[in-house]
Amino acid sequence: MRTATSKKGIAKPIPLTTKKVVVKKLITTISKTKGLKPIAPLINRAPAIPESPKTKQSQLIALLKDPKGSNIQELMQATGWQAHSVRGVISGVIRKRLGLSVISEKMDGVQHYRIESA
Repeated sequence: MRTATSKKGIAKPIPLTTKKVVVKKLITTISKTKGLKPIAPLINRAPAIPESPKTKQSQLIALLKDPKGSNIQELMQATGWQAHSVRGVISGVIRKRLGLSVISEKMDGVQHYRIESA
């Protein structure tokens, strides 16, 4: 049993059965007033999946799939991240989690990154 304290500081026991009755009444009241439909007919319908907006990670991967690759400045502008964040995503997410092979090479003194196509 639970106890509730009144305004005067007296603890009174609250039987659990009254809470169950209150919940049942609330559910039946809501379903009658709002006109809620049963769940079973909704289960068989396939939900409409909205297209997710392009994420910064997917934009980064698209830039890296270019045959000549992208330098760090281009990747920073596309995502709005700082250089260490871009390098961290390339190393941690793209290389390790996604298992894509990223090639890093220097062209004209600028570091370029690209995903090696299979």
